[in-house]
Amino acid sequence: MESGNRRKTIRRISKYLLVVVVALVLGVGSALLGLGFMTEKDLIRNGEWYTGLTYGSEQAGMYTRAAVAIMALFALDRSEVIYYTADTDDAGQLLQSSCDYRIEGSNLDPYASWWSITVYGGDNFLIPNEQNRYSYTNKNIEHDADGNFTIFLSSTPKTGNWLPTGNQNKIILMLRMYNPAPSVCENLDTIELPHITTEECG
Repeated sequence: MESGNRRKTIRRISKYLLVVVVALVLGVGSALLGLGFMTEKDLIRNGEWYTGLTYGSEQAGMYTRAAVAIMALFALDRSEVIYYTADTDDAGQLLQSSCDYRIEGSNLDPYASWWSITVYGGDNFLIPNEQNRYSYTNKNIEHDADGNFTIFLSSTPKTGNWLPTGNQNKIILMLRMYNPAPSVCENLDTIELPHITTEECG
């Protein structure tokens, strides 16, 4: 009798576990599918950079909110900040720490009162390094005589504006523009943004 009850209990628990597993699979699958749709449907591309119209706004759908929760904690409305992300170079190749890159841009000050370019690992976290160097802003970046700048992405030290990439299979860049000019919001896909060029890969 006890053996029969035990078997019934095991079958009942197994059914519950199966329901939980199916629910998790469907939920995660739905989220990933939704994020994929968001990438194709809701994102605006400008060269290798991309952004979204609803980041940090009340109009953001659940999948956009999920992506923001992963990529941009505490995202503000686009009237306050424009977020551009890049995970490929100009040629469309994924960014990775085994390669050296050059980010070249013109003066971004007319676009925003404050801007920054930050490098993240594939886990969307800052990359630990001895220099504690994770980003450059319009307040600390070195410009050339024409007002242009170059940032080097590399796992080995470089002179000038250098961001360490550590040992990551994938790296991601985020360009933030705070208090963006109206011309930015009106021309998200056409304003001149920094170019990302691969110099060499190890």
